[in-house]
Amino acid sequence: MKITIFVVCLALVATMASAAELTLFENDNFNGRRFGVNGSVNNLGGAGFNDRASSVVVGSGTWQVCDDAYFRGHCVTLQPGEYPSLRRMGMNDRISSVRELGGWEPRQPSAGGHWGEGVRAVLYEGRNFSGRSYVITGNSLPNLGSTGFNDRASSVRVEQGYWMFCSDSNYDGECLTFGPGEYSSLPPELNNRISSARRISQRYPYNQNPTWNSGNAPYYPGSADVRRR
Repeated sequence: MKITIFVVCLALVATMASAAELTLFENDNFNGRRFGVNGSVNNLGGAGFNDRASSVVVGSGTWQVCDDAYFRGHCVTLQPGEYPSLRRMGMNDRISSVRELGGWEPRQPSAGGHWGEGVRAVLYEGRNFSGRSYVITGNSLPNLGSTGFNDRASSVRVEQGYWMFCSDSNYDGECLTFGPGEYSSLPPELNNRISSARRISQRYPYNQNPTWNSGNAPYYPGSADVRRR
């Protein structure tokens, strides 16, 4: 009888998750009050669910949950699945904003062959896009010191845009440029050393993941424009 009830509960959780792509639950193991999300919520205070979630179900998409409003503070990226407890990731009763990041495949070039709007880069604390994450959506970030993410990035995803990352603040020190793609590990010059970042250009033709050349600089086949500072 208990097994039957458990299966029914899992089916109900799956149904709720598919209706709302992400569902927050007040208690562990999907118990207590729930709040369904199918779009960005920059402040859960207005929904009466600020700092209340203890478990999460992600029905579809890639989502980011943050412990401050407007997607600031400590943020964690969640893939589709069930998260019966948020304690290990340090987010129990701390989620204040939620947003869907979308797929990680870069947009296809427009008719003119260029990439443009919606440029964004994501820094990850661990290799292979693991651990805490920090999303850069502005054109420049001269000092990561105030974000709690200074000298912490070990992998990077560039969703759109042509970016330069530097080991010192104010775009100084060792700098490397990155086009759109997935960088599961960073070269020694920047591993756990990124202190500033800025978008160099919003228009460029590169749409392939890079490979590292012998000098540890990112290289795109058919291009000679990626450069080191």
